[in-house]
Amino acid sequence: METDMTGNTTLAWPILNRTDFESATERVSAMLRQIQEYNSNTHIYLSLAHDALEQARSSDARRAQGRPLSEIDGLVFSVKDNIDVAGLPTAAGLGVLRERIAPHDSFVVASLRKAGAIILGKSNMHPAAFGASNHNPDFGNCMNPAHPGRVPGGSSGGAGASIAAGWADVAIGSDTMGSVRIPASYCGVVGFKPSFGLLSTRGSVPLCSALDHLGLIAGNVSLLQKTLEVAAKFDVDNPDSRRFFPTGSSTGPLKLRAPDRVIGLDIAPAVWLAYEAAVQRIEEAGWAVERFTAQAGELSRVRRAGLVLCELEMLLTYGDVWDQEPEQFPPDLAAALRWVQTRSLPDIARAQRVLASGRLIWRNWLAEADMLLLPTTGHEPFLMDDPAPAQQADLTLLANLVGSPAISIPLPVQAGALSVGLQLIAKEGHDMTLLDMARKLQGLLGTRAAACG
Repeated sequence: METDMTGNTTLAWPILNRTDFESATERVSAMLRQIQEYNSNTHIYLSLAHDALEQARSSDARRAQGRPLSEIDGLVFSVKDNIDVAGLPTAAGLGVLRERIAPHDSFVVASLRKAGAIILGKSNMHPAAFGASNHNPDFGNCMNPAHPGRVPGGSSGGAGASIAAGWADVAIGSDTMGSVRIPASYCGVVGFKPSFGLLSTRGSVPLCSALDHLGLIAGNVSLLQKTLEVAAKFDVDNPDSRRFFPTGSSTGPLKLRAPDRVIGLDIAPAVWLAYEAAVQRIEEAGWAVERFTAQAGELSRVRRAGLVLCELEMLLTYGDVWDQEPEQFPPDLAAALRWVQTRSLPDIARAQRVLASGRLIWRNWLAEADMLLLPTTGHEPFLMDDPAPAQQADLTLLANLVGSPAISIPLPVQAGALSVGLQLIAKEGHDMTLLDMARKLQGLLGTRAAACG
């Protein structure tokens, strides 16, 4: 990182665009050089694949012979630290688990490898995926390459940062209440959470199985579409897996809905200004957008109920380590685990009822529309040393509650301003329609991450 004469922190390395390189081997070599020089200060990657260059050379050879394995052959992927990559640690961002080496690839990583994807390494994350700042006392706080000195969001902060830094083409993350879309918004890139079960979670560390999704981050929507078509395979060994039937855009005009007021939720003025400008631009381009008043006062209560279920399942996931070495857990995570140990069965039942009420909020907000437009989060990326806003996930959690596909695309902001995301949420199973719409809107709004080539 470098500081200019005005005191602003700037990125110290040039973004590596795909079009600047003739081969995957050259690109991966350049990425590895930058990572070696700058990762110790940015903490974006936690571990690197020893065979990354070998993967790149194999991809170059296939494509030179005109025999690529798929459209993503030769693309570079980062993988969040709670998703298994054979031979690398799966620590879920916890230092106490840093020696836990994955014997096999997760289902999604294995699918990507078969398609020729280059797995570069494991990305940083908020410990146990329980938070949205990516403050990590064990592996270092992940920096936001789009806004150095500010958080990248979380819990998939390293995933978003790897794209913003130009150190991957596509990042694999996890999203329980917004953990792919929040980093995408803060880092100025695109983050997609598919319908529940579309990407198999087998081989990943759970946070809350009923809400957990794997997701994708990239510089543009087209890369996400290509990746989804490869990665969304039915997993017979995962009870939550769903079959994927790719379909194109809806045959008729889409019905869009967007709030003109949000009551009961703090939204920063700059976020609302960028959001309103985007909705106006969408209307000017010919799409009909129904406006409504969004009553959001109950969302914080729904979020807290979701956190109770996350805390409860973490006791199951980390129970043995927690019982033996509680002092090895970060203080905020340890406090959450101690608190949930005092909860009663009626407390858990109440949390489940509150979550059910969140589904009614979604139903009322979507009404008869096909797609909902919202700010991704009410906040801009905050300074690394500032306290995390409590409501970061209040606008993203609805899609997890109902299993709907959701995507965050970057919005135009003034030069030097902080990143803001526009979130689109569609009905469950309408993933390709959502991606098609997001691709059109990204083109309309003219927002394209520097690293996407």
